Amino acid sequence: MPQHNHKDSAMRCGVVGIGNIGSAVATGLAKAGHDITISKRSAAQSQRLAKAFPNITIAENQHVLDHSDIVFIALNHDVAAAALTALRFRPDHIIISLMAGCDLDALARLVSPAPATTIMIPFPAIAGGGSPILVMGDAAPVERIFGDSDSIIAITDSAECDAFLAAQAILSPVAVMVAAAAEWVDQHGGDANKAEPFLRQLIASSLNGMASDDLIAALNTPDGFNQRLRLYFEEIRLKANVHDGLSRLSQVAD
Repeated sequence: MPQHNHKDSAMRCGVVGIGNIGSAVATGLAKAGHDITISKRSAAQSQRLAKAFPNITIAENQHVLDHSDIVFIALNHDVAAAALTALRFRPDHIIISLMAGCDLDALARLVSPAPATTIMIPFPAIAGGGSPILVMGDAAPVERIFGDSDSIIAITDSAECDAFLAAQAILSPVAVMVAAAAEWVDQHGGDANKAEPFLRQLIASSLNGMASDDLIAALNTPDGFNQRLRLYFEEIRLKANVHDGLSRLSQVAD
């Protein structure tokens, strides 16, 4: 039985599969005030969400479908077939797949008679809003749900999707660079606990404010700190190394 009883909101959303990404999506939906039913997969995650949000209910997978109009499929690809073919979908379900490696044709066979028209690739920041969301196929349902809080980027085909997924891996190295810079501040008379949030906000606000080329030009004061560090990185082939690293990811994916 569900753990909460509450009135239906305008949008009844279900999430099948509560791993890290499914949990982030459920959090974003709950903060927006929607009525969310989530599956029991990853009991610790589900329990945490249900305790945090009164509009989140935990249920068996079929109950998730029965009490949802929009269904987010967030299962691992290797278990999706067994889990989904055991469920009864409705023709009027709106299916949004979060599954990497499962194209729309394959998904359609798993969720019939519901149509499979949308693949959505979210990132952890969707939990708080302000995150980019990649969408392939029909973007309208995602725009309707997340368009006011997040940035929807339409992807044309699987090749473009693969390129974006590889490129987003730059996030972890950037985080390492921020942590390293904060550590350097700590070693040179500053406080890393103040430096890291300063650097995060500085980078986020600067890149949100203008295109990368414009920002580089704005920070290109002759012999200024930004120019000098950028030129040093050019000497050690930072740009070429980024390209090489992303190409290696593409080779692994192929």
